[in-house]
Amino acid sequence: MKKPFLLWRDDWQLGLECLDKQHMKLVDVLNQLHRFVVHEDTRHYSDRDQLCSQLKSLFDIARRHFKAEEGLMQAKGYPGLGDHRREHLMLLAELREHLREIETESKPFTVSTLTALKHWQIDHVTNSDRLFVDFLKHQPLSDDGQNFEAIAKVQAQPG
Repeated sequence: MKKPFLLWRDDWQLGLECLDKQHMKLVDVLNQLHRFVVHEDTRHYSDRDQLCSQLKSLFDIARRHFKAEEGLMQAKGYPGLGDHRREHLMLLAELREHLREIETESKPFTVSTLTALKHWQIDHVTNSDRLFVDFLKHQPLSDDGQNFEAIAKVQAQPG
């Protein structure tokens, strides 16, 4: 069996089940997108449509995940929320641009494009998201742990 494009590592876990599951889902979607790009000739119209569909799926899942993350950060008064939100907005803008390029056939979507997304995912989880978790560890304990997870689950719902 061939090694996945992006293999989830346990040391990327943040210790917040809701966010960890969402991160794993993003890894799965990147792997699906990679399999498609590697095995399909995306110059053909029907293949471009499928590629757009998969990229839109990645966009939607990422957008919902970012909304959940930002909701948690806001609920906990995270001082780095503004910078974190800007990172999210930049990635979503980049994904929108890739979609536009595929739809207009102005630039191919390649493995190197996916590699950049992969590196963004790894860096964001291991650095930016980790900063938030470190912030949480230094907050006074409260009895709203369930509410904290519930915020993320509700925020991540489609719609």
